[in-house]
Amino acid sequence: MKVYCPDCGTQAEMTPERWRCGCGGAWEPTHLPPFEPALIDENDCSIWRYRRLYGLRPSEPAFRMGAGWTPLLPLNVAGRRVWVKLEYLAPTGSFKDRGTELMMNVLAAQGVSRVAEDSSGNAGASVAAYAARGGMEAEIYVPAHASPAKLAQIRVYGAHVTPVPGPRANAKQAAIASVARGAVYASHAYHPAFLLGQMSVAYEVWEQLGRRAPDWYLAPVGQGVHLLGAWLGFRHLWQAGLIERVPRMVGVQAALLAPVSAALEAGLDHVPAVEPRGTSLAEGLAINPPVRGRRLLQAIRDSGGTCLTVTEEEIVEACAQMAGLGFYIEPSSAVVVAALKQLDALAGVDEDVVAPLTGSGLKGRPELHSARPAADPTGLRSAACPATPTI
Repeated sequence: MKVYCPDCGTQAEMTPERWRCGCGGAWEPTHLPPFEPALIDENDCSIWRYRRLYGLRPSEPAFRMGAGWTPLLPLNVAGRRVWVKLEYLAPTGSFKDRGTELMMNVLAAQGVSRVAEDSSGNAGASVAAYAARGGMEAEIYVPAHASPAKLAQIRVYGAHVTPVPGPRANAKQAAIASVARGAVYASHAYHPAFLLGQMSVAYEVWEQLGRRAPDWYLAPVGQGVHLLGAWLGFRHLWQAGLIERVPRMVGVQAALLAPVSAALEAGLDHVPAVEPRGTSLAEGLAINPPVRGRRLLQAIRDSGGTCLTVTEEEIVEACAQMAGLGFYIEPSSAVVVAALKQLDALAGVDEDVVAPLTGSGLKGRPELHSARPAADPTGLRSAACPATPTI
């Protein structure tokens, strides 16, 4: 897989052992084919719909689990019409699957049989599931305070789970240490194929909106791989002349830990660690700082976007509000709903806003989802999906 480092400009052929650049930066995919709509496989409703656009050899996957082509539905939320992308309707219940499915197929093609990952839950569950599907061993290093529901999900796939005391960064260091013992680091934060898989969400939104881009794209930001992948995907479409402009990218973080927001406000070109103000219910976003911080800032600034923060009370309210509308999402996903009121001061009432719902509520805490009166979505229609293919 051909990659380059946006931090120092190094280009290389990535191997399983060389999981990051010598400068410490995270690889990104390069030399992608131009986005030609004729290359889309319209009979495939998964991330492999775009397999001829990924620039991979071989382009056919060794195994599938059906990640991708999630529904895009219009909804009235907080008095605004917004398109919600149901990313939690994935094989393991989170958006991580579209990146993991592509990453694990790349690793399988390279002959990898043992992988390691660090995660607060969703990425670990995703890697564990795909390792089981691909016949690989998986070692998942998790913060000791991670959600019990998420830990149970990781274990059920047969992965070896190691809880690591202390801050989230300790789990990362434990996973990296396992590389010296023979594991390959299958990192959702570092692996370029994971980022490439996340680019597919932009292609899907473009198709589902009638081959056009939205005006705004909101995403939760921990490592920020969904926001960054979506930005790169929309840029791919823009470079091909298929959209007039890249959507304004809006990251959303919990106010208790918001390093990207702080760096943006300070006018920095990198994202340093910040002092947490407490422990957020949005545990999946507790990354301090994100690996791809420079690129996240670039994505937000170059697109004319911003980074918003929400309180714990707003997160709880958003979980309950969406449950009242029939959507059961976890707190890390609910931050985008909580941020919609702030977006009113930025986005025109007629502008299209897309907000991915990234993780299932089954992974979180049920007490956050008490029933509340919901906005009436009467008259709003869902986007159509092409006929389900035979795969």
